[in-house]
Amino acid sequence: MIIRPIISLLLLCATITAWGQPSPVRPPERPFLNLAANRLSVEDEPASWQRLHQRLDELFLEGRGQLNVVHVGGSHVQADMWTMQLRHRLQGTVPGVRAGRGFIFPYNMAKSNNPYWYLPEYTGSWTALRNVTPNDTSALGLAGIRVTTRDTLTHLKISFRGDAYPGYTADRVRVLHRMDSSYEVHAWSPDSTLRISRRVVAEEGYTEFLYDRPCDTIRLRFQRTDTLTQRQFTLRGLILDSNDPGVFVHTCGVNGASTRAWLRCQDLARELALVSPDLVILSIGINDAHDPDFSPAVYEANYRALIARIRSVAPDAAILLTTNTDSYIKRKHPNRNADAVRDVMLRLSATEQVAVWDTYAVMGGQGSIRIWEKAGLAQGDRIHLKREGYVLLGDLLYMAIMEHYGQHLRTGDH
Repeated sequence: MIIRPIISLLLLCATITAWGQPSPVRPPERPFLNLAANRLSVEDEPASWQRLHQRLDELFLEGRGQLNVVHVGGSHVQADMWTMQLRHRLQGTVPGVRAGRGFIFPYNMAKSNNPYWYLPEYTGSWTALRNVTPNDTSALGLAGIRVTTRDTLTHLKISFRGDAYPGYTADRVRVLHRMDSSYEVHAWSPDSTLRISRRVVAEEGYTEFLYDRPCDTIRLRFQRTDTLTQRQFTLRGLILDSNDPGVFVHTCGVNGASTRAWLRCQDLARELALVSPDLVILSIGINDAHDPDFSPAVYEANYRALIARIRSVAPDAAILLTTNTDSYIKRKHPNRNADAVRDVMLRLSATEQVAVWDTYAVMGGQGSIRIWEKAGLAQGDRIHLKREGYVLLGDLLYMAIMEHYGQHLRTGDH
């Protein structure tokens, strides 16, 4: 068939020009960027990456299947600006691959910064537990955070907004929560013609709702049904699904989270399995590097443990590590641990068959955060970026992923 070579050629162009986007994905001319470093480092092209490229072939060349990308990290990820831009680009690579939103957490219920792109509106009094809380052994999962209420009846409404989000829809919603007999979760709609079916999957820790047509707003009710047993309800996140072919990019970030914090999430693997990841991006290290007691050996051991946990439920998933963004300590001194973090990740790439995207080098290396700040791309704390900086980071990561995929297309092995 001639159509496959033609689409392959177009996708090769997409690695440079992002076919399907309103304009080419080319970062603005920034002399401080090290674009020569903007690539994925992978040892001997592991089977997991070959499988990922085959999945991209099925989606981009044949228009079938779904691709699940999970991005895990700290505050760089929680705000969902870096991940948002990667999601926006992947879902616009070719027409018709914008499957849905995927995993979300209502951070404002935890009195924390919520991504702008979706708006949780809720009632009731809720308390939060984060994986950064020391010496707490309570169960946490994919979100790395949870919220709990003792109110007898509360509500949650999720809707979408923002220029990058003209409106997501879902016809399947899984509500992840603590399982006990004293509370029930129900979905509802002001539209009386909408039919919603409900199923409790206790062994996997969620209540599922199936809608008879796609909805762009999710409304939930949490109600106590028994006052004699457990008197609290704990919400751990939501997965917004559809059956459409396309890309889901799931965001899992907690402000201040380190490798140690993510290892505290006992149910991380179990809940990760629910989204069947094809690619897991781990951007964990900036908080480790700012720890006065930072140890490269401990950091490496923690990362190996996280990789093992992921592979226990997703053995075929490709894994991508991103090195730290450049940062300063108390705005005054360069954080020289960024070099040690990169060295650890390169060792992991050689021994664990994972890929590395050298964010640190692409930014411009040590001291580059000051240049980004002067360019209006970074915050004054010289740790976090502004939205324009995270958008640039997302575009650069997308270009590196697509360039690597382009190598696969150029071999003709698809």
